[in-house]
Amino acid sequence: MSEGYQVVIIGEGSVGKSALCLQFVREVFSVEYSPTIEDTYNKTIKVDSHTVTFNLIDTAGQEEYVALREQYYLKGDGFVLVYSIENKSSFMAIGNHKDSISVIRPDGDVALILAGNKCDLEEQRVVSKADGEALAKSYGIDFFETSAAKRINVDELFIALGRKLLQINHKGEDAPNTTSPSNEKKPEKNEKPKKEKGKKKGGCIMV
Repeated sequence: MSEGYQVVIIGEGSVGKSALCLQFVREVFSVEYSPTIEDTYNKTIKVDSHTVTFNLIDTAGQEEYVALREQYYLKGDGFVLVYSIENKSSFMAIGNHKDSISVIRPDGDVALILAGNKCDLEEQRVVSKADGEALAKSYGIDFFETSAAKRINVDELFIALGRKLLQINHKGEDAPNTTSPSNEKKPEKNEKPKKEKGKKKGGCIMV
């Protein structure tokens, strides 16, 4: 049975959030795609021994959509914080996005991952990989440099996020197997089964 998770894609405008989402879901890249058109997508993948369905919400980066983004923050199980390696201000804005999540979701029981997008534009780079790694380390989260145009680390990004979501969802249970069968634990005797988390409907909503 597939486990469904709402994942919110966050970042400033023009960092490639929609392109990342479309590359992951459809395996296509289009510079002409408009994020104001509402489309719905989902993507089911294997994360080690688990089947995971991502329902992605691609948030608009413009200031006028801040209130709308905050509504999605309440629904998200996981968050992808995206900046562009050729846009310093988008990198500097990550802290504000992270703080907004912390305010709206103070329990901290969500999965976060950082993506430095457009890594194929090396000649235009203004944010070093080391800076991205340092920021992710300060948050205690995983980091990937990605390219929607060249499909670099797109699947790897979401697989890593899926592992984190599984760890959070199965907290207090026997840990889900995310490496090898040898890591599986046998259930304790007289342990009551835990109810399964319901599947969520929806998909990658472009707003």
